[in-house]
Amino acid sequence: MRARREWLTVLLLLLLHFALHPLWSRWQIGPDLLAGGLLLGSFLLRWGRAAVFGCLLGLLEASISLGPLGLTMFLFSIFACIGGWLRRIVYSDSDTFVVASMFLGTWALRASVSLLVQEDASMGALLVNAPASAALTTVLCWLVYRFVSAEPDASSRPVGEGLR
Repeated sequence: MRARREWLTVLLLLLLHFALHPLWSRWQIGPDLLAGGLLLGSFLLRWGRAAVFGCLLGLLEASISLGPLGLTMFLFSIFACIGGWLRRIVYSDSDTFVVASMFLGTWALRASVSLLVQEDASMGALLVNAPASAALTTVLCWLVYRFVSAEPDASSRPVGEGLR
């Protein structure tokens, strides 16, 4: 049941990213829900399948942002592969591990995309914009996960419904 909720979270993050991307693509600091969905999805897969998942998401990202296709697919594939491999090595289901690796992975992915794809090697892009975007992405991914995994409160059910 938990894996179903996590995949629903990944799907919702990807849908939100592609629906709301035109709104915050102009900002220097904005959430990257695609990176969050990439990392959460790669934690659920083995490293080989995670690499294919990252390659497909890199293809979608390159098509929407009109960036270089091969480089974007390669970066997303590498980060998904590392996420799947790291999850198997550390093997931790703790929320702290997921949040910390989400922040660090999003920061590293955002910094590498800034350096290699957008060719923006400024210190502001690497040390201010990338960690701020990673923090915003981590908070939004956590909120979406909590929204998906929220169960209805027992007090809100009608009397006698829990007896059936």
